[in-house]
Formats: sequence, structure tokens, C-alpha cells
Amino acid sequence: MKSYTLLLVFCLSVLMGCTEPIRPEFDFKSGMVLVEGFVSTAPNGSFVKINTVNEFNIGTNSYENVFIGGAEVSFINTDTGDVVALIEDTEADIYIPPVDFVAIAGQTWELDILLDDGRQYKSLPETIMESVPISAIGVTYKPELSFNVELDDFAPGHSILVDFEDPPNVENYYYWNYRSFEFRDICVTCHIYRIYRDGTCVLIGSEIPPEVELVHPYQTYYCENDCWRIRYNQNIKIFSDKFTNGSTIERLPVADVLLYTKKDILVEVQQFSLSASAYEYYETLKDLINDNGGFNSPPSAALIGNIINPNDRDEFVLGRFTAAPAETARIILERDDVEEDQIEIGLLAPEGTWQEPRIPPEEYIFEAPCPGESRYNTSIRPEGWPTN
Repeated sequence: MKSYTLLLVFCLSVLMGCTEPIRPEFDFKSGMVLVEGFVSTAPNGSFVKINTVNEFNIGTNSYENVFIGGAEVSFINTDTGDVVALIEDTEADIYIPPVDFVAIAGQTWELDILLDDGRQYKSLPETIMESVPISAIGVTYKPELSFNVELDDFAPGHSILVDFEDPPNVENYYYWNYRSFEFRDICVTCHIYRIYRDGTCVLIGSEIPPEVELVHPYQTYYCENDCWRIRYNQNIKIFSDKFTNGSTIERLPVADVLLYTKKDILVEVQQFSLSASAYEYYETLKDLINDNGGFNSPPSAALIGNIINPNDRDEFVLGRFTAAPAETARIILERDDVEEDQIEIGLLAPEGTWQEPRIPPEEYIFEAPCPGESRYNTSIRPEGWPTN
């Protein structure tokens, strides 16, 4: 096994709390568990991700993070003893609480995980502090917003900016997430000699003819009802008031929204107030994510936060459980005057495009419903979306 020099951020003693991060040598092994858990006061802002890291995928000839499904995952309110069971979202490879779940400032939460092989993981308790409101939100467009690893080039997009009043006489640490909503025209795409029937993509006939990918690559189906696609940030934005304590913060860049399409979109920004230890973790994670190209990349260094295996204290568990308050602000991005090309190239191919003789024209279908409510799609009009 190849040896890597890895950054280990860990607590030397559960009872004594965290020490400063140190950098030992570590023999990295595939199969280590990575947990990212978040409890928030924002609706739909709480989640847990569980992965094994750097598993080798023979098909792609690369190392990848692999989602661990089938786990029993719960948030535990240590003040009341209430247990909130999370539900596995197999489409998004994530565990989420019930849709009406929101935490409250002042509450203390823990994370509990039981894998189907019997391994158990628990977090240290985290208390939610008071939030800092966003006083204003703005945007600026940049033809070269950020470097995109997949494009191997700089990509255009919008930088979201916020103003807020930093509370004086106390150290404050901030972290931002966003999600964007864009109206979908196409709700289903069926690939390689398949068509949409009875809620799924099915093969035309009993087999795929030779070289059919060249002449029949896909079919597209318009949305039969209102539908929005949801995207999330792919990098980390954090800020410490070490040099600005008690100041008015103006036009601070907190989100990079790439020009995937030229459709107008709604961006919902969440501003979290972190503890010092959570900030140190995300500061390290920020460097790793930005170096490796996004949240889906295996970490090039280990991150050990506040999660342990209570039955095996020698096991290193990567990741962190964070409880934080959130303030939300929304803005519509109008893109009519953008000159740069959009990143995604979408080609329409309704049934009949490829003139498939096995499907008579009178049986063509051109529409499909919005995919079910999920982390990435919704048919419910987002708050802040224009009504006209």
C-alpha cells in the first residue's frame, strides 16, 4: 500500500477536548470511514454522508469515495433525549431527517450511526450558538469565476456577495452553503436505444442493435408540470473575524455559482456560525477540496474530527459532526445579457428524432413528470421564485 503524508486533525482526549492540529506520518489505507454530519436551524439544511474513502474502481481505473448504505443514522438531542431517525436517500447517497425537522439555537445534539455490519460511530456533542443575520445580498458576474477541473479551464459564473454586522467582543467564525433552483425543460433523458414508458426508461425491442449508440444515443422528454433542478456548492467558503472583529462586513464573496445554463436562477445562501474547532476542520477541508476538485474527490489527506468508534478507540474515523445556526438570503440571477457560453450542452431529441421504425408515430410520448421530490429536484415553487 502506497504511503501518503496525511494531515490528521484529531482530539487527543475526548474529555479534555481538541488540541491544535498536528501533522504526523500516516500509512493511508483504503476503506477508512468518512462521515460528514450537519444539524442546522435551516429547513432542509441537516444531513449525514457516510463513505468509505479511496476504494479502487476497476471500471474507471480510479480511486473513489463509495457511499455506505443500509445504516441506522440518528440525531440525538442530549437536552431532551429525543431521537430523530434519518432516512436514506439512495438517489443522492445521503441520509436526511424528516422534511419538517429544524434544530433550535441553544440545543445540543449528537450523531449516532450503526452500520449494517455492526460497527458503531458516535460524535461528541455540539451546541448550536446564536446566528448572525445577513443584512444584504448582491452579485457580480465574472467571465473567469473559478477553475473547473472537469473543463481544465476557468469557468464563467456569478459571485454571490453578502453584508453583515460582525458581533463585537467575541470571536466569530462563518461558513456558507448555497443551493440554486433553475426551471427544467427536460425532465427525463433515456439513453442508448431506450424510451420512456410507465415511469421508467425501457429498451426498444429485446436487444440493442450493433453500433446503435452512434445513431440512437438518447431520447428527451419535456416536463409535463413545473419542475426545478437543485444544485449545491462544490467548494467551501469560510471566514474568521480575527482581523475584523465587530466590524461591518460588506460585499464578502461567499458563493461561486457557475454558468451551467443561461436560465435565470434563484440562489439561496445559508450563513452558518461555527465553533472554533469546526472552523479549523473546515479550513483544512477547504484546502483539500479545492486542491482535489470538489466534494466528490477522495481526500488527499486524512481529516479526523469529533467522531469515534466507541467499541474500537484505535480506529481512525474521518470527518466531523457539526451543529450550527443558519441565516438565509435569496437572490435571482438574470442571465439574459451573459455573452459567455454555458457549461452544459443540452440537445433536444424527442421521440421521432431518430426515426425508429419499431415505434409508430401515433405512439410517441413527448412529456414526463417531474422526478420525485428529492435533494436535486422539486415540483414545489421555491420560496423567492418570481410569480409572473
